Amino acid sequence: MKALWLPILILPLATLGHAQKETLPAFEQFNVAETFKGKPATPKIIRNHRSYRTQIREGAAKGPNFAGHYTIAEWGCGSSCVSIAIIDAKDGSVYDGPFNVLSFASPLKYEGKYSSTGEGFEPLSYRINSRLLVVRGCPQEENCASYFYEWADSRFKLIRKIPAVEVKP
Repeated sequence: MKALWLPILILPLATLGHAQKETLPAFEQFNVAETFKGKPATPKIIRNHRSYRTQIREGAAKGPNFAGHYTIAEWGCGSSCVSIAIIDAKDGSVYDGPFNVLSFASPLKYEGKYSSTGEGFEPLSYRINSRLLVVRGCPQEENCASYFYEWADSRFKLIRKIPAVEVKP
């Protein structure tokens, strides 16, 4: 009788392992039709962006690096911490990122392979020809995870979240 229960116990465990190996959102799935060529518009700084106007202006001046005609401007906010704004190179509109502050100092592993303390760790991944933004860290210093966002209608839409795991010493 025990032999009959074994497949019933193994099948859910095998399914769980399969669920963890699902394909992650890929940059190629969120391609843009064209990329902006030309001089970027001057950012339109509004009240809640004034504290970071220099970082926003400097980032925008470099030209688009995200979703065809947008620039993600990044700046540090302390040790192992980053903040961002998104600037439209066509009209200068400035948008908030999906977090105010992203920390990544804790020794964590993201997506089972990226160590926050490893050499070359990148908390943000994005491309000029894609609407996908990958964020690895702890927004507002909590809920540490890998977040996959799609940029659509001038805002970020969360597609998937994968909790980070502690790195064992």
